[in-house]
Amino acid sequence: MTEYENRERLRLRPHHLFCDRFLPLELAVRGDEFARAVNEIKELTRPESETVIVVAEGPDQLCVHCPDFGENRCESPVGDEEKVRKWDEKIREGLGISYGQRITAKELLALIAEKAPLAFCRDRCPWKAVCGVFDA
Repeated sequence: MTEYENRERLRLRPHHLFCDRFLPLELAVRGDEFARAVNEIKELTRPESETVIVVAEGPDQLCVHCPDFGENRCESPVGDEEKVRKWDEKIREGLGISYGQRITAKELLALIAEKAPLAFCRDRCPWKAVCGVFDA
C-alpha cells in the first residue's frame, strides 16, 4: 500500500484545483447540491489536510453536482467542455502537474501559493476581472 492509498481521495480537474481558491463562486445560483459539494471539498482541502487529490482529466467529482453538467460534459454557456479542457490544460501546465497525479491538499496548496498567479491568469483567463488570484 502506497502512502496515498490509505487517505480519502478527491478527483478534481485542474481549474477546480486552482481557480476555486480565488473565484467568488455564486453558489446559490448553482443550487443547494452544488453549494454542499463545494463546501465539502473546501473542508477536505484545508491547508493542513492530508486528503489525497487525483488530478482528473475531464469531468470530476464537483462537475457532477453542477446544473450545467450534462451527458458527462460541461454545458455552461460561459465555458463549455472544450473551453474548460483548454483552461484545464493551461493550469495543469502552469502548476507543473500531470493528469492522474496524486497530491495531498497540503502539497497542492503550497504549490498554488508558489506558482500563483499563472501566466494564463495574467494573459488569457476570461475571469481575471473577478478573480482574487492577484490579491493572494
